[in-house]
Amino acid sequence: MSESSETKRKMLSIEQIDRGIEEVGMLAQQHGVTVLLIGGVAMQHYGSDRFTADLDFAASGVLPGLVPEHPLVFGGYQSHTPGGIPVDWILRSDDYAAVFTEALEHPQWVPGLAVPLVRPEYLVVMKMVARRRKDELDLETLLELGVVDTGKALEVTKRLLGAYAADDLRRHIELAEWNRDREGKR
Repeated sequence: MSESSETKRKMLSIEQIDRGIEEVGMLAQQHGVTVLLIGGVAMQHYGSDRFTADLDFAASGVLPGLVPEHPLVFGGYQSHTPGGIPVDWILRSDDYAAVFTEALEHPQWVPGLAVPLVRPEYLVVMKMVARRRKDELDLETLLELGVVDTGKALEVTKRLLGAYAADDLRRHIELAEWNRDREGKR
């Protein structure tokens, strides 16, 4: 997506986010589909001020009620909830499917949230896999916020992505610690 088309996308309001999550939660429960809230809204739950134009869900399968509109190259599709909220429905079918499968097996339930939230350690790994600039910024934000169990994140990264990726994550952790120390001295 080009810079100009990215900026033209309308960001979701809190009300739209809440309504979309509720809709997906009800559909997933009705159809027995395991789902996990990931992406920008997950980042917001962990303290990021990042806005988002859609809801991102990792899922165990297709969700009746979300009509596939555009395929995602790594598996899944773009859709809208019955109420019109944009959704990326992620069904990874590539080399990184195991990251998402394991994240689905370790959900984090948050009071008042209709679907489980991705654990920050798995969100870190997902951000590493995505490799876009905004995901690298999200990774830095998660680590600087101090919401990640870095030992667990390193273990998951090494097991699912390999030693090289774990070394890369160590560098990100060191940078985040340095930034936190620097901010604390101001």
